[in-house]
Amino acid sequence: MAYNEIDWNAVWKELYDENMCCRGSGECASIWESQGKARSFLKQSRENPHRIRHVIEALPIERGSRVLDIGAGPGTLAVPLAGVAAHVTAVEPATGMAEVMAEYAAESGVSNLTIVRKRWEDVDPAVDLEGRYDVVIASYSLGMPDIQAAIEKMCEASSRWVYVFWFAGATAWEQAMVDLWPKLHGRGFRFGPKADVLFNVLYSKGIYPNVETIRGEHVRRFVDLDVAVDEFREQYRITSPAQEEVLREYFSGVLSTNGDGLVHSGMMTRMKLWWEVDGCR
Repeated sequence: MAYNEIDWNAVWKELYDENMCCRGSGECASIWESQGKARSFLKQSRENPHRIRHVIEALPIERGSRVLDIGAGPGTLAVPLAGVAAHVTAVEPATGMAEVMAEYAAESGVSNLTIVRKRWEDVDPAVDLEGRYDVVIASYSLGMPDIQAAIEKMCEASSRWVYVFWFAGATAWEQAMVDLWPKLHGRGFRFGPKADVLFNVLYSKGIYPNVETIRGEHVRRFVDLDVAVDEFREQYRITSPAQEEVLREYFSGVLSTNGDGLVHSGMMTRMKLWWEVDGCR
């Protein structure tokens, strides 16, 4: 089959559906309904302020800029961005994440942040957003089955720039799933769509993005093994004592001691793709 005959959006959806079926976790936002998990996620993110600062400083944001952050989580980028932009609109469907983001904004003295508590797929730009934005960002939040429609809406919401961040190759947590899934669920783990498919979706729509590859270590810290097992229980679909024992045994072998706690780490590759919206009109 020739390249121009491939429906890359259908490829994305097929991989997305296979991954969701394999994980059995429903919508991507569903695991972040808990405020406790959202606070833990924010704490882990804020332990690496250099990475957050590096991302923000690389964006074309000025004092008068208006920014849209899609899948903003607990405000990891949205709240710091509000400190340098005129206004930030953050789209976040998970209750826990949105509530923690509001807390984080209040603690940081941020008043120029609006939170839209919807999935990006359900957002109506004419109703839910405030006009068009100078910069639209989707940072590791592309858990959307129809990525083409999602990208088209991003272009519609932007007056100039769109920035998306996604994964290339297996992530640190997916490698653990590859190792564990046969023991836990009797079948192999299926990866979701990666940055190669995303690039081809863009390219097939006449969008030729700038691309930057980011190689680095992903680190998660835990007080002890019990906390780690509790953190991973839902993500790994643990429903029985036997499964929990498999999970406990695995992480007792891969977690390393760091100070007073434990660390799960691994190298991974991320990609930043960005373009001017003239490329998608």
